[in-house]
Amino acid sequence: MESYYLDILMIINLILHSIVLTNCSVGNFEIIKGIPIESAKLYAHGQDFSCLDGTLTIPYSYINDDYCDCIDASDEPGTSACPNGTFYCTNRGHFPLVVPSSRVNDGICDCCDGSDEWANNVQKHACQNTCEYLSYEARSEANRKNSLYALGFKIRAQLINKGKYLLLQKQNRIPYLLTKTKEAQFNRSSMFNDKEIAKEKEEKAIEEEKSNQQNKAIKIFNEIDINKNNKIEVEEVIAYSIFDQNQDGLVSQDEIYYFMENKKEFDLKDFLSNGWNRVNLLIFTKSFDEKQHLVKNVKKEILNQDFNHNSNNEIEKYNIEDIEAVRINKLLYTEKTKIIIDESKKAHERFEEADRTVKDLQKQLYALQKSISKNFGPDDEFAALDGQCYELTNDEYIYKLCLFEKITQRPIKGGPEVNLGVWKDWTNFINDEPQYHTMLYDRGQYCLNHYQRFAYVHLSCGLEPKLISVSELNRCEYLMEFELPSVCVIQDTKYLRELEREEL
Repeated sequence: MESYYLDILMIINLILHSIVLTNCSVGNFEIIKGIPIESAKLYAHGQDFSCLDGTLTIPYSYINDDYCDCIDASDEPGTSACPNGTFYCTNRGHFPLVVPSSRVNDGICDCCDGSDEWANNVQKHACQNTCEYLSYEARSEANRKNSLYALGFKIRAQLINKGKYLLLQKQNRIPYLLTKTKEAQFNRSSMFNDKEIAKEKEEKAIEEEKSNQQNKAIKIFNEIDINKNNKIEVEEVIAYSIFDQNQDGLVSQDEIYYFMENKKEFDLKDFLSNGWNRVNLLIFTKSFDEKQHLVKNVKKEILNQDFNHNSNNEIEKYNIEDIEAVRINKLLYTEKTKIIIDESKKAHERFEEADRTVKDLQKQLYALQKSISKNFGPDDEFAALDGQCYELTNDEYIYKLCLFEKITQRPIKGGPEVNLGVWKDWTNFINDEPQYHTMLYDRGQYCLNHYQRFAYVHLSCGLEPKLISVSELNRCEYLMEFELPSVCVIQDTKYLRELEREEL
């Protein structure tokens, strides 16, 4: 289609040029350099010329005399005299072209017919006529583009069908997810009640354990406090056999220090907060027949639980003072209490699993609702590409574009990933461009603590989705060129109608 219009345009151009030449030979016209054919009548041969802006009338001989008389430069269309002037290239056989007057006779061939270098052409034959070659190239390019668009349009139709199918599937899945979410929320509520009941039983059992432990601690304190002065002194520690850890018949200085922490005496308060945990563990691990074996196993169990230590050397050191008192008490709980604690832990885990299920379903539901609410074009031609990601690597960065989601940038040599923007909407980056050709991704990471990064993604016709280039328009403002079949529409009338409806 475009090639057809190109041929018609060339024929019209030739006919008009032919008409003017005829008029020049039989009428009162002279070919004036640098003007379009249709303006020739404004430059009547031998008659005073009125500047096209109406500000001045000058003799005919002043036209193209290399001196700028008219403010609008209309008297010098074929010279470089006026800084604001333009030169019209007829370019017979190809498209006409308008160039600034400053390029006339500057030694560079701007018009394919060489007419802008008329003085140099006469003297040096500076410019060859390349219009026929350029016309051939233009037709070839038009044919290539027509073929590209024709094939791309077929692929676009497939994308439309696929997009509509995917959107329908998403729409149909929403009621299912709503039902599953409601069921999961009910189950989570039930698991929460079970968790709270089990937690209450656990707290009650632990309180009973604490009470029993405290009563037992007071009893042991009174046993050690031989002189009944409500204090435990060094002499009383030496006399209490439980502190003889190595069973040599004596309580050594190290064994005294382990309990007393270099203090001379302990009152009941100190004993309950510090000393009791050590004494309680010693009582628990005391054995007449397998003392060393039991002590090591108990120490190994506690150390592995609390610190994940696996070194035998560390176990032999017997650094029980580093073990948390709460963990020691849990080890010494009764079997009944341990069962209650275990049941509470399992009830909590079941609630956490139920809560994760609810959140996962809600996340899926939100993603579906957000997806189907996006503007995928009037025919849903972009819907099949929702969330699809494409990368491009240059000398410094790897850029990643996830359509309708976000754009990121990460350094090739390593470093944090930077968010350049998240999907916002369609926009018009180029004036008079049809809608649905430029995407806007904004609200990226802050740039130099001033404003957030953003990026435009300009779409052009291609047989497969592909990220072509990335450039930085201004600091932290990006432009991406992206090819895909969804925009392979030669006549974008539907897009234009859609835009007009939105503007109304």
